[in-house]
Amino acid sequence: MWVFFYSLSLHIAFALALPWLLFRAWKTGKLNDSFWERFGKLQQPWVAEVNGKSPIWIHAVSVGESQMIATLAPALKEKFPETPILVSTNTVTGQNIAKKVEGVDGTFFVPIDFGWAIRRVLDTLKPRVLVIIETEIWPNLITQTTKRGVPVVFLNGRISPKSFRGYQKIRFFLLGLLKKPAAWGMQSEENAERIISLGAPHERVQVLGNLKFESAAKLSKMEVPLSRKDFGLSEEDLVWVGGSTFPGEEEFLLEAYDELLPEFPNLRLILAPRHPERFEEAKQAILHSAHKVSLRSGGVIEHAAQDEAPPVILLDVMGELRFVYALSDLVFIGKSMGLSEKGVGGQNPLEPAAFAKPILHGPHMQNFREIMTQLNEAEATTGVSEETLIEKVRELLGDPSLRESKGKAGYSILEGAEGVSERCVGVVEEVTGDK
Repeated sequence: MWVFFYSLSLHIAFALALPWLLFRAWKTGKLNDSFWERFGKLQQPWVAEVNGKSPIWIHAVSVGESQMIATLAPALKEKFPETPILVSTNTVTGQNIAKKVEGVDGTFFVPIDFGWAIRRVLDTLKPRVLVIIETEIWPNLITQTTKRGVPVVFLNGRISPKSFRGYQKIRFFLLGLLKKPAAWGMQSEENAERIISLGAPHERVQVLGNLKFESAAKLSKMEVPLSRKDFGLSEEDLVWVGGSTFPGEEEFLLEAYDELLPEFPNLRLILAPRHPERFEEAKQAILHSAHKVSLRSGGVIEHAAQDEAPPVILLDVMGELRFVYALSDLVFIGKSMGLSEKGVGGQNPLEPAAFAKPILHGPHMQNFREIMTQLNEAEATTGVSEETLIEKVRELLGDPSLRESKGKAGYSILEGAEGVSERCVGVVEEVTGDK
């Protein structure tokens, strides 16, 4: 019954927001097929190709989840070579990443969680199974899919302490919903215990490990398609990367950079905002700091009071950051300083760890608590505050052996991480009856 009231509330909220959404879509040029996909209308060329083939539908919310399917999708394709693999996402950047993943036959935007929109997608795809990456609990998506007899599987599931506290408050409403999925593949024992305590059947919950670890382990073995020359850097430069930064963090790093530059004249800074819509904001922050801006997309913007100051590099393209880490000497993890309302929780520290790079982070890394526990136990990371950043960076820049030891320590936690995707495929085989 509560799902009915949830759906009613969602429709009312959507109706109130619709004029603004239509105007925004028209103004940004997004009133196209992708817009209608939000209502379950799939019209892309691959739709006809998968008709009648009962595809595997994977839902990966955004960038992080889409990156995780880089190991899962090929493993599924190897086991189910004749079965199309389709990926839905919530975000444009997530979809752009998913399109490049080996084994993925088509991508689309997941519909809004209206029952009729979900049914529309199910009518079109007639999927064999729905795989949800991590723990995106959408009532109509789960209810309508299982009502069709299509098994729903959660893989790489995790529940943060904050989310767990929130779910506990609505546990009564979740009890029935969490019994509907055929399997819950969780990252760790702790996450398994949380989902069971919320109402998931104990016998359907398994600990499979973390796909992020496996993705990072495989990343460490990939050939890096970039070089320092691509960024105008020399092998003698000390390269500091600010990865996936949020509002306030660019200015924070730029101030520290200016303080350290006289002491380390070969220090170079690369800033990589998390979201492409912030590229312009980051560019203005660099110019305001009196540095030239060297854009990865091309060109140097000169607007510097200090003509002798080296340009700061702005990574204003998507999809390259993980390989830029390989070119660095030191990495700062963004979204960790808490300098803006939404800029807390941290970003994935395993990508720099895959290339054995020393990692700096602020006090807010709770989105990766388990990963950080392992990295901290290995003494692979360096926590900083607004007051201690310069001191910690100075220490690392001045001690190559310290940088090397911390980098190796981070890399060490990835050893033996492969095999998670095979266990995940095993769960899919089991619920589809192919095992």
